Amino acid sequence: MQARVIDPGSIRPDPQPVLISVGVMGAVLFTGLVLLALNSGISESFPYFFLIPWVAALAVVLLIPSAVLWYQGKFSFDNPIVFATFSYFFPAFVLGGFALAAGLSQPPFLSNIQDAPTNLPFTVQLIMMGFAGLAVGYFLPIGKKIGEISSRFFLKRAYSDDSYLMPGLVLLGIGMLNSALSLSFGLFGFQQATEYGTYDGVLFLATLFWLEASFLLWYVVFRRHDFNTKSYITIAILVVTSVAKALFAGNRSSLLQVFFVVLLAYVLSGRKFKARQYALATGLLLVALFVGMIWGTTFRAVKGSEDRVGASEYTESVFNTIDKLGNDNGNSLLGSSFTAFAERIDTLSSVAVVVSNYEQLAPFEESYGLDNNIIRDLETFLIPRIIWNDRPRASEPRKYSELYFNYAENSFAITPIADLLRNFGVIGVPLGMLILGIILRSIYRALVEDQPRGVWRATLYFMSLTAVSYEGFYGAIIPFMFKVGVTAIIGLTIVSVLAKIFDGRRLASAS
Repeated sequence: MQARVIDPGSIRPDPQPVLISVGVMGAVLFTGLVLLALNSGISESFPYFFLIPWVAALAVVLLIPSAVLWYQGKFSFDNPIVFATFSYFFPAFVLGGFALAAGLSQPPFLSNIQDAPTNLPFTVQLIMMGFAGLAVGYFLPIGKKIGEISSRFFLKRAYSDDSYLMPGLVLLGIGMLNSALSLSFGLFGFQQATEYGTYDGVLFLATLFWLEASFLLWYVVFRRHDFNTKSYITIAILVVTSVAKALFAGNRSSLLQVFFVVLLAYVLSGRKFKARQYALATGLLLVALFVGMIWGTTFRAVKGSEDRVGASEYTESVFNTIDKLGNDNGNSLLGSSFTAFAERIDTLSSVAVVVSNYEQLAPFEESYGLDNNIIRDLETFLIPRIIWNDRPRASEPRKYSELYFNYAENSFAITPIADLLRNFGVIGVPLGMLILGIILRSIYRALVEDQPRGVWRATLYFMSLTAVSYEGFYGAIIPFMFKVGVTAIIGLTIVSVLAKIFDGRRLASAS
């Protein structure tokens, strides 16, 4: 029997023990530093130093599902759990939690948190429970099974990628036109309409064609193996229109939305992330965060309020903001924007306000129209406002802000976790998030997981995934996902009809 010779160069060490060892060493080192700080005077300079161990534990909980997916070889940024973790939960509660603990975030409503040493850690525990429920719902087989059944009902025919370019540009133009119209009605940008008309909701949803078309065009561009003149022209149009939209949106997250559009289009198109892509994505993310924060903060200061104004006056505010940015001192602007960024990224404190006050304020919610908002929104969302013009809106951000923050001129973050707590108590948090996890897994399985790539599936999935707001009301998630889904299907139908025409012309010319 001949002995087998093993080439030493072919032996590859298993990275798992190394990663586990590094993780354990990091945890031990962090614990040691915290204990050392507790026995020194450094903790006195941190207003909420007791939060640090809790936020660190939260970070571990948030990263576990992504680590499991990585171990299974299924880690991807388009996965709903991964996307939720890194687009919202980790920055809002871990980075934001550390900003709060260090005193970098000091929002004026901190005084609304009663018994902070008790309620802040309890808030972190609720977030752990909520995210754990979301993850469990995702990994349960029921969502995967529902997705498998649902996948049979989606279109499988696709036209050539080039056939979607012109239809995508047409849909982009329709979205831009509706956005311009919405701007004059106070439905777009940094302004708030005092009254809502019967067709305002339809007009607002039509503005989403801009977002849908942007993703579709980036997707088509990334699907090409090599770029040509059409690709570069399309990219130029997308960059110009995205910058214009960010300028007129007047908020701090518009550029961040552009980043996620490009990121998800890149991943869903089938392209892979390597070291170069990770470095480029990290750089673009930082630029989107800080430039968006500077622009949004300055624009709101220039415009002054969310009062509805004419399109010409609103446009004048955009140019005035550009002038102000060009004339202001860079250091002071960067400093004020960093402070605003720290407060904006901290969602932990606003959730803690609800956690510490929801039982006391429960008797007053009915007078504000907020009682049982989840059930009431789910019962009525299928009836269009065109049919029921006086349909009540139970999940009303301004009423919520007035009751819990004593300030109705701003929309403070509530998150699905706090909304579930208000409606159903502590037990409702993991159960409600578990249901959401099942829904997300079913959509992911039906449109992406083990499915052929195509414009229809990718675009519909993108619109559904980004329709979930982890900063808003739980009761608004399913109604808004439904409306966005219908809007996305209408947009895709328009694109498909035009693509059939362009594809037919291409085939005719080829023959």
